[in-house]
Amino acid sequence: MVVTERDLIGAWKLVRWEIVYSGGRPTNYPFGEDAHGLILYAENGWMTATMSRIDRTPFSSGSAPKASTQSKATAADEYLSYGGRWWIEGSKVIHEVSLSLNPVLIGTRQIRGVNLSGGQLELSAQEGDPAGSSSKLHRLLWQKPDKVS
Repeated sequence: MVVTERDLIGAWKLVRWEIVYSGGRPTNYPFGEDAHGLILYAENGWMTATMSRIDRTPFSSGSAPKASTQSKATAADEYLSYGGRWWIEGSKVIHEVSLSLNPVLIGTRQIRGVNLSGGQLELSAQEGDPAGSSSKLHRLLWQKPDKVS
């Protein structure tokens, strides 16, 4: 099935984020097997994605400004968020990152394979040499959440 921009418009809830490695290394779940998140694709070409551990570590203090540096670092390690422009090119969706918790992502294009099947959206990204021993495949599975009543 060819995926169009219209197919992606709206909110999607994270079902699973897994990293599959070549060479038999076990699958990794960066925020745990029960991670949660949302990705929103707006009709006007803007998007935002956020994911985190479901059991995030609380700050060492009741407020972020008073929390220890280590506590803030842990919070950042357990959370990912970015946003920017988006569009489809062939079988890929492009996320052009203009803001992010991770400053390394700002100004980059995050290119994801896109597939829709059975009402679920799969985004994927290959890292490394697929034929080599160091490649890994990120697979993120999303599903439209129930409507809010």
